[in-house]
Amino acid sequence: MIDFVPERVKSQKDQDKEFELEKRQDEIYLILCYRTVLHNHTGAVGFKYYNLIIPKTVTRNPFTFEVLGLLQAEMGKQQDGKVVFCNHEYKLVNKVLLWFESELALPKDKWKWYIKVNINEPSNNCYKEIIEKKTIDHWTHRTGLSLQNAYPKTVSYIKNTKNQTLRNSDYGTLIIENANNLFSQIVKNFVNKMSRSMLSYHTDELRHYMRGIIAGESNVECNKNEGHFRVMICAKDLGERLLYKEYLNRLGIDSTVYNKFLSLVISKKDNILELLKQKMMTLSPEKYSKFLNMAKLYKNFDELKLWEEKLQKPHNKKPDWLINEVIELHFSEPNAPAWKLAEQLQGLVSDIFVQRTRKQLNLSKSKAST
Repeated sequence: MIDFVPERVKSQKDQDKEFELEKRQDEIYLILCYRTVLHNHTGAVGFKYYNLIIPKTVTRNPFTFEVLGLLQAEMGKQQDGKVVFCNHEYKLVNKVLLWFESELALPKDKWKWYIKVNINEPSNNCYKEIIEKKTIDHWTHRTGLSLQNAYPKTVSYIKNTKNQTLRNSDYGTLIIENANNLFSQIVKNFVNKMSRSMLSYHTDELRHYMRGIIAGESNVECNKNEGHFRVMICAKDLGERLLYKEYLNRLGIDSTVYNKFLSLVISKKDNILELLKQKMMTLSPEKYSKFLNMAKLYKNFDELKLWEEKLQKPHNKKPDWLINEVIELHFSEPNAPAWKLAEQLQGLVSDIFVQRTRKQLNLSKSKAST
């Protein structure tokens, strides 16, 4: 991580002002320190010291490259002294939280958070209470984040929208935030430098990185009337779009840069098949489900049929060892809610999967008894 530590620390309020950074290290950690001058009405009155201790290394594995892609896609890029990540899928949020805890020693209770829902603030207090209870329960149960760390308002609404009600399947977007000026600059340097040098890494590492990008930045468009079957990767910066195009070319996937839509578009059967073969869409359960439905709408797609025939086991199927873990937890805590058991497995499963496993277990029992 020393490669991503800045030589001098930028001021959070004034980007033109910088502070000297002292660096030390032992076998495991980097020990960093800088100071700012304290003032009052008479002038300078002393110093304030800031310290940060982080691990010296980050594990070079698929987990890191997937999270790197997610952070590039969904993390705030401005040097505002904060690390901010947002997403509406709890599995992706949990993945990022787990990575920061396991790799950079930032525990879950160090994050502040709030929920943003895409509706006007309800004027009906009863409906407002229902919305807020639903979204808060969902995110606290799914992520294990403490309600005490919610700020400034637990649920935030949007003014410039015509939406008045929240869909049943919509739980809003969770925004997590950690305010530490030096830590923020290190993380953003790490994401920026790594994201621009992915061609120097192994092809498989690049593949995992692009899975993170696609999970965070893509939209699956499936319009049968207009014949649009495509995946669009959104990026405002043209340089980013061109970089993603180059990365996809390395993976054998052709794409087109559209300045009008500020997107990179992946279409055509051959490219859709490559996305399937390389499991590029699998990081986001929601997008993967929509993508599979889109792929099946292609007519006379013999290559797709051949690929399905060769695929002996669905690659998104839960492994037997994980099913056995759920069953064991079920017997040890038969009355525990499904979300609690899912949480005990550290985000590896959803409570829907736990419920299905329990249901199948109960069906097996009833058949055995008859």
